[in-house]
Amino acid sequence: MSELTAKYYGPEQAGSGQYGICVECKKGPTPEGHDGCLGTLPGNNIMNACCGHGNDDQAYIQYWNKPRIAGQEAIQEINKLLGIDLKG
Repeated sequence: MSELTAKYYGPEQAGSGQYGICVECKKGPTPEGHDGCLGTLPGNNIMNACCGHGNDDQAYIQYWNKPRIAGQEAIQEINKLLGIDLKG
């Protein structure tokens, strides 16, 4: 792992828990290991999620009781849950 990938967290590491600074939002992970821009998503139905770290195709939300969503569908749901525009 290069010094850059050790410090910054990009699309090539998406989906494995955030351990560095996201190349997209420039935020580090939360103490729980969630993507910094997402934090802990509201509700008790979400198992885990990823912002994609600059690659919308790699964004996803995995639910406890329904199918996983990915890509633009996940980005739209994240925006709705957080009341933000994560990515245009």
